[in-house]
Amino acid sequence: MKKLFVLLYLSLFILNSAFSQNVGIGTTTPNAKAALDIKSTDKGILFPGLTTAQRNAIVNPPHGLHIFNTEERCLNYYDSVFQLWNCYCVDCQTVVINITSNACKIDFYNSYAKNSPAKKYLINIAPGVTISGCNPGDTALSFSSMVFSASIIIINRGIIAGAGGSGGQGARIANAFQCSTSGLPALSGQDGGSAISTKSGVLVQVNNYGIVSGGGGGGGGGGTFGVGNQYGGGGGGGAGTVSGTGGAGGGNIVYTSVIGIPVCQYQSQNATPGDPGTSATAGIGGSGGLTGIAGANGGIRAQAGQNSVNTFGGAGGKSIIGGSGNSIVNISGGQNFGTID
Repeated sequence: MKKLFVLLYLSLFILNSAFSQNVGIGTTTPNAKAALDIKSTDKGILFPGLTTAQRNAIVNPPHGLHIFNTEERCLNYYDSVFQLWNCYCVDCQTVVINITSNACKIDFYNSYAKNSPAKKYLINIAPGVTISGCNPGDTALSFSSMVFSASIIIINRGIIAGAGGSGGQGARIANAFQCSTSGLPALSGQDGGSAISTKSGVLVQVNNYGIVSGGGGGGGGGGTFGVGNQYGGGGGGGAGTVSGTGGAGGGNIVYTSVIGIPVCQYQSQNATPGDPGTSATAGIGGSGGLTGIAGANGGIRAQAGQNSVNTFGGAGGKSIIGGSGNSIVNISGGQNFGTID
């Protein structure tokens, strides 16, 4: 008889619910704006308790789905816009940062995290947005100044690209008998900037739909300082969204006069500067003057610049530099250039 009563009650409840705009539990007059109105003075609502692993095993969770995370000891909800589980508690909350306009050399801590400290961040880089270096050799996006540990997820639909390194200068020679000015040696190329820099305790994961790229290293400058007429060519600039500049060509520092005033002036002696790089191609090294040595070519994206006879090319930038265990997952045609620490 008791079972029959329960079944009858449930049937009436379901039938009533089917014809009602809202349902009340603990009340016969649910609020007209509430689909479900629960009233009680001695009871609460108990959400399903799941571990993080059990929560993550839910396939295609709907937007707004709620569970109680027994490990975080906090309510979690699913955000389908950013495809992540977030929580209501400060200790586990993910702070969402949207970057919707071009920028260069972003220091994430000083630009964002300093005023919004958290253990987790999701950075959404919108389509068409480019984050680059400001000058040759710069890193595009840096977490290196973070003063606390954090987990970083980047959803990249734009471009994160370190700047190319500049080419090395070709050798210059001074006439020691007439000018006190010293000659200048050929210089090695500048290292390319990395796309992202981080450090131990700040883990970076990139879900990449766009491009993540280190810059190319600059080519070594040509010439041997102090040997004969070594007027070296400038090294080529490395590739990068902000590309490396070509190194200056070498030459001679000679004694002359301007309006009767003796001065020492630089003359190129036909040595040429290196070419700058572009976003994806490397600059060509300049030719040496007289018997001078040519500058070396820069490196393409994330590749080292070439060595000249007496100088080295700059190292290529990395996709992610610093710390360990960082990762990039390329999705739907996403590309990354450069190694990952």
